[in-house]
Amino acid sequence: MKPIKWEYPTSTPWVIGLLLLSFLAFWQSYYLVFAVSPGYVHFHSFTAILWFALLIIQPILIKSRRLDLHRLFGKISYPIAFSIVLSILILAQSRISTSPEEMYPFQSFLLYLQLSLAVAFTLTFGFAIYFRKTKSIHARLMLATTLTFIDPIISRIIFRYFSGFEINLQWLSFGAIILLLVIFSFLDRKDQKTKWVFPGLLLLYTCIAIPIFFELTRLEAWQSFAAWYAQF
Repeated sequence: MKPIKWEYPTSTPWVIGLLLLSFLAFWQSYYLVFAVSPGYVHFHSFTAILWFALLIIQPILIKSRRLDLHRLFGKISYPIAFSIVLSILILAQSRISTSPEEMYPFQSFLLYLQLSLAVAFTLTFGFAIYFRKTKSIHARLMLATTLTFIDPIISRIIFRYFSGFEINLQWLSFGAIILLLVIFSFLDRKDQKTKWVFPGLLLLYTCIAIPIFFELTRLEAWQSFAAWYAQF
């Protein structure tokens, strides 16, 4: 089996599909109440959509050989990526600081999800920039930044449109992420240059998933951190 050929032009359908799913996931909780949503929620939504737009535009620029514009948009990705992480931090703090007492355990769990995915996005984007001159690695890592959006999208779709699931929805969303990374690690195993990318991401997301799967966010250490974070 030959190594998979995964460059920017082949990533567009995935990015567009995930973006469309995001509209479905947040239709009731955001778009239907757009006018009354807080400013920080608009900031978070706007930066996320900008990121998806960037990942859609960049392959088109490569395919049309507009490398000058591709590099320009690459530089624009820096403030957009920073804004995404900032918006997550602001959203997380606002939600947990205003959480009713009866919802606090759940909000502290969501805080872990939000902060861990912000870390995953930062690391993935950071390595993508570090390897920006190695096209095959850079392309994989830039596309892999979309993995951080799978949980909020998939878990909300299941919660909103499918009933009867009494398990932690993150078992499904993170299970999907881990399964994708296992598949791509297997397909990419013969490419000497890139074969570490997906296993590395698999290790990252497995580490993130462990506290979720074993409910470690209930431990006093995390609860103390959540209480401290809520004070900002």
